[in-house]
This record gives sequence, structure tokens and C-alpha cells, in this order.
Amino acid sequence: MAHTTAQLPPKIVSDAFDPVDDSPPPKKPSWRKSLTPEMREQLLQLHKLSAWTWAKIPLFFAIWIGLGAVCVYVDSLLVRIPCWMVMGFTLHGLGVFMHEGAHGALFRKGAVDRVVGFLCGLPVFFPCASYRATHLLHHQHENTKQDPDNLEANFPNKYLRWLLYYSWFIGGMPVYILLVTFTGPVRAKGIKEKLLCIIEPLAIAGIAYFVFTMASRHNFWPVLLNGWIFALPFAVIVANFRGLAEHTQLWHSTPPDPLHSTRSLRSNKFIAFFFNNQNHHLEHHLFPGVPWNNLDKVHTLMGDVYSEHEASVTRGYVQWFADALRYGPNRTLSYKKTDSLLDPPKAGGERDQVANNPT
Repeated sequence: MAHTTAQLPPKIVSDAFDPVDDSPPPKKPSWRKSLTPEMREQLLQLHKLSAWTWAKIPLFFAIWIGLGAVCVYVDSLLVRIPCWMVMGFTLHGLGVFMHEGAHGALFRKGAVDRVVGFLCGLPVFFPCASYRATHLLHHQHENTKQDPDNLEANFPNKYLRWLLYYSWFIGGMPVYILLVTFTGPVRAKGIKEKLLCIIEPLAIAGIAYFVFTMASRHNFWPVLLNGWIFALPFAVIVANFRGLAEHTQLWHSTPPDPLHSTRSLRSNKFIAFFFNNQNHHLEHHLFPGVPWNNLDKVHTLMGDVYSEHEASVTRGYVQWFADALRYGPNRTLSYKKTDSLLDPPKAGGERDQVANNPT
């Protein structure tokens, strides 16, 4: 009996390309040939949603409100600072749910995903429609010169790239939000999407203006500051680190190698919980239709494939941060059994020279 390759039903494929099929990529053998029929079937099952896919959202809002109440009523920095830190992780986690809504991966119901994505992005001033316009381009052109999130392509001068890279650790995300917001109407495809990229930022600005005006009139600024605003810097720092860890110091080949174009970072349960498994970012890019709550299972399933192809998988954020500080953005890393190996300058033949110049 002839084997038929498992295919994903159209209704569970996200807007971004989801490479489970056997279509050969140009110029080089496909890592997809390493997927056995059993693995393909498991991947099909892992594309399915569950109640937890969306039910964690109200939990995050509850954690934020609960810790915010503690910060409002307990006048002690020894209590407030740890609470603000956890609130920062929680607000960042809501931003990740905004990302899931942009992919349509929460409910797979267009309008519902967009509304929930908007609500999740609201506390961090990030319009879902604007993010979607840029982020789908990022998936479509991952790690190429057309990728709007490609640091090397956008900043070819290695000294400017070095300066931006280390500045990003502190203030990158607010700059990114502004950039994505203002470029959204240009990058979005279709009149509807372009209009949403205008309406959502205006709605966020209007809601923020209303809330801050009411706080001034009715003197509840202490509630806003202690229950929300003072947690935002922590959310920014978390987002800055996560973004750099996912997409820098990686190979730049032509065509891009999917297993080396983004990075997964094995981490502890606290990080995985508040990151909504986005530390498994390689898995998200390989299979963007898989809901966040199954990315860890995909990571386990793909273990042998990763070992065979020496995919960009590192032990965790501590190892990555040490490499980031030591080597900077102008060198690339390879990985063997999650150990990082510094590539020599101009390594890899096809890799872009700009990514391999020493700092």
C-alpha cells in the first residue's frame, strides 16, 4: 500500500507558511525529508487547539490585577518591586498573546482573534493590526534582506549595528512599537488591513488619553502607577532580551536555512509559562500554525532532526546572553548539542559577509 504524505487541512494553517509538506526548497536538500510519517501525523495533531490555548488569557489578566492590587495597598518597595517584576513578565505574556491573535492562532476565527489580540496588546500599547502587518512579512521573508526584523539587512554598517544592538537591551521595544505602528498602513495588504492599522493605534491612543485624564480628574494616579505603569519597564526589558535572543547572531545564507534562521532556547518552567512557550521560537517559525501550548511538544518531537542538522538550539538565556555580550551582533554562532560554537569570519560560503565581520 502506497504511503500518502500527511497534509494539513487548510483551516488549521496560519497566514504564514507552514512547511509540513514535501515540496522541495530551491538549491538545497530539505530538512523536511527527515520527518517520518509518524512525526508528520503527530505534527498534524499538535496543530489542534484546546481550551487552554485561550483560557490562559484571563488567568494572565487575573495575575496582573491581583499583583497590582497588592502594589496599590502595600506601601513597601520590598513587596512592590518583586510584584512589578512578575507583572512585567505577565504584561509581556499578554503581548505574546497579541502575537498569537495576529497569527489567528487563538480561536482560528478571524474577527475573534483580532479583537482578543487587540485587547491583549492594549496594556502594552501595541496595536495587533500594525504588528500583524510587519510580523507576517517577517515570517514570509525570514532572515532575508526583505525581512523587516532583520538587524543585519536594516543596518549594514557594522558599527551602527553594534551600537543599536546593545542599546536595544534597554530601550528597544518602545522604538519597535512606534516603528511598527507608523509603518503598519504601508506594510499591510488590502484596504481593510490598512484601515485597521490606522484605527487600532487611534483607539489605543484614545483609551490611554481617557484613562490618564480620568486619573488626573479623580486622583487615582497612584493606582495606575503602582498597579500598571511601574511594571511596564520590566515588561520592556523582558521583551528586549527575548527578541534579540530569537533573531541575532544567526546564519544568513541564500536561500535561508530554516533550522538556523531563528533560535530556540531551552529554559525553566517559569520562563516557559510567562513566555507562552515562545522560548521555543524555532518551532514557531517552522510550524506557525501550531498553537503556543504545543510548541514544547514540537520541540521534543523534533529533537533528532535538530541533532542531525545541528539546529540553532541553545541551553537557555544565560548562555545566549553570555554569547551576546562576548561576541556582539557581527558574528554568527553554530550549535552542537545545544553548545554554542563561534563561527569563523566569512564562514559558510553562502552566508552573507556582513553577518560575519568581527566586532
